[in-house]
Order: sequence, then C-alpha cells, then structure tokens
Amino acid sequence: MMNATKEIFEKAILRLEPFKELIFEKPALIAYSGGKDSSLLLNFYLYLYHLYRIPLPGVFHLNHRIRDNHIQELEIGNFLSQNYPFKIFVKKKIFPSCPNTIKKV
Repeated sequence: MMNATKEIFEKAILRLEPFKELIFEKPALIAYSGGKDSSLLLNFYLYLYHLYRIPLPGVFHLNHRIRDNHIQELEIGNFLSQNYPFKIFVKKKIFPSCPNTIKKV
C-alpha cells in the first residue's frame, strides 16, 4: 500500500474514534457502485481488517439494469470476488422506465 494512502487511512481512523466500537465490533454492509469512492471505502475496510481484524464487511452491488452493461456488471462481480475476502451480494433489479413527461391530473 502506498504511504500516502496509509496516512489518509490512519487519519480517518483517528477521526472515526467516536464510532470505533461500531466499526470494530459489528460487520458493515458497504454499497459498492464500482466508482472511485466506493472502491476507496472497500480498500479502507480491507486495511482495517488486515491491521485490526475487524469483522469482515459484506459488499452489496445493485445492477439496476438501466443500461445495457452486462459485461461490465460481470467484471465488477469478478473484481470483487478476486480482490476482497468480503461476502459479496449482487442484486439485479429491473426498474420501470419513467415517462419523459409527467401528466398533470
């Protein structure tokens, strides 16, 4: 791990001191979008797990099926399972499309 990332994680741990009991004793459920923010959060929890042996969090990813990105969704699932020892939950959900105009009643 890069020293800069480790320094950021250590500062975050200090700032999260009021929540230490919750973080260190209860497993978290992390919503993962595949973006930078949620990826950083996964790495932070992996850091906490390796350093402090916190309970392993679960990772939830919602495939909302709005876009035709089946291959990308498979890649996300593979990436998570190959790189993190966390329990992975992937949910596929079809949302009804919204009309472009809203009719007044």
